[in-house]
Amino acid sequence: MDKRVLIIGPSGSGKTRISAELRKQEINAVDADLIPRLSGWFNKDGKEVKYPEDADKEFLDNHEFLWNKEILKNYLENQNEIYFFGLSGNVFDVIDLFDKTYFLKVDPEVLAKNLRHALRGNPMGKTDYQLENALKYAEEIEQKAKELGINIIDATDKSPEDIFEKIKQ
Repeated sequence: MDKRVLIIGPSGSGKTRISAELRKQEINAVDADLIPRLSGWFNKDGKEVKYPEDADKEFLDNHEFLWNKEILKNYLENQNEIYFFGLSGNVFDVIDLFDKTYFLKVDPEVLAKNLRHALRGNPMGKTDYQLENALKYAEEIEQKAKELGINIIDATDKSPEDIFEKIKQ
């Protein structure tokens, strides 16, 4: 039976780290950011734009990071069992493509620390406004996840193995 599990969470919640650790164990854990053409930043007219590493209030208030639902659908058609990690501005519009969805909740202090970590590959959270915006967005998406009845996992100080135990059921 096909099993498609979506794991979402705010920037800095550990999605990339967890998926990388699970892949080392030969688990089909996919980081959405690594799928070509799946995602991009778009302006209000729907035109794709490049994300500036020093994105400021003007940029973040007028652009959105989105997934292409058709590309995602086609990608998932070629998968049997998959644990798909990521987040986008339209993530709640694609949850119908998955059998189960989980939300990784992490304390704001931990999110802030993770977003500012020197080894973090994703530029989101590097500036003060990006950090403030990311923490605010974390609250908003957690509330939306609760409203939709998505399973919430407290991922604060949990190992990838601990989190996988909760999502593989």
